[in-house]
Amino acid sequence: MVHRMATNRRPCRRNGPNRARRQAPRNRTRGVFRAHNYYRTAEFFLDSDDPRRLPTYERSRETFRSALGLLDTPTQQVEIPYEDTTLPGYWFVPEASDNDGDGTEKSFPTVVCLGGFDSIAEELYFLCGVATALERGYSCLVFDGPGQGAPLRLEGLRARPDWEAVVGPVLDFLEEKSDANETRIALLGASMGGYYAPRAAAGDDRVSACIAFDHCFDLWSASAHGQERIANIVDHAPGAVVNALASFGARFDPGARWQLENSSWVFGTDAAALRRTVREYSLRDVADRITCPTLALAGEDDHLIPLPLVYEFVDAIAGPTTLRVFRTEEGAGEHCQLGNLSLAHGEIYDWLDDRFSGV
Repeated sequence: MVHRMATNRRPCRRNGPNRARRQAPRNRTRGVFRAHNYYRTAEFFLDSDDPRRLPTYERSRETFRSALGLLDTPTQQVEIPYEDTTLPGYWFVPEASDNDGDGTEKSFPTVVCLGGFDSIAEELYFLCGVATALERGYSCLVFDGPGQGAPLRLEGLRARPDWEAVVGPVLDFLEEKSDANETRIALLGASMGGYYAPRAAAGDDRVSACIAFDHCFDLWSASAHGQERIANIVDHAPGAVVNALASFGARFDPGARWQLENSSWVFGTDAAALRRTVREYSLRDVADRITCPTLALAGEDDHLIPLPLVYEFVDAIAGPTTLRVFRTEEGAGEHCQLGNLSLAHGEIYDWLDDRFSGV
């Protein structure tokens, strides 16, 4: 598959920077973005120790950054101080940053995009609708956290449940940005970012609004939903038995194999220890500390996060909540509304416009 993806991307790259003078700028940019996505998709299914993985990831970043250079929107690659290292990301500002014409830089409401279990920062540009946000006058910050993108691949930083410790330094970084409005900062968490964003909002009052896209209230409950008896048996089985069963299942199910391998890589644990690790990713004990306005998005056909959990989520939050459940007939009933992202982006930024209109 990696070979086929690499073959597919070659025309896209040729249609990108190398033919700049012969193509319309918009088509050229789309071609380079497509090349990025071929590389990203090819890398996604490789084992963590596959020698092709890191070079494919680097090519994915390279082509994404090439496409950014073709945009009209001001874009800056950033390194966010975090513990004893940095988190890489991208800072996007609406095209007109001096709307008042007096030479002073204008500040914008800011959306901080958080990825999930298998995210890289670059894909958040598309998934979180950064282009839509910029059109509406929002600045955007997308970044890789621990367990994601470059920190995982290049430094071996595993996922952690206490994302207030990750987002805190990110908000510190934004305080140094004159074009970020500190009183209007929203966290937009995609997929498992629907856990990370509310978790951070519960621990930092600098967050003005929070969007869970999709919701991820309790990872263990989501994993066990519909198969509670099996989950209970697995929960009480000896670790050696759990690891053996997981390895056996991975031999016959490619999806199970990928899930097992990627979980081991992201969380740094085997299947047996994963039973304890997953339980740490729960908002049950912190949701009552979320006081900012919160938008919870859910799909009625979501195969990863069961719909009933979103109702527990909104009921547990202390602050004002808005719930939007997407239906099958809207083409948006799947996880993160991937069948109709434009609809989801409209809902997200309409809601943010309403929240920030009087601030």
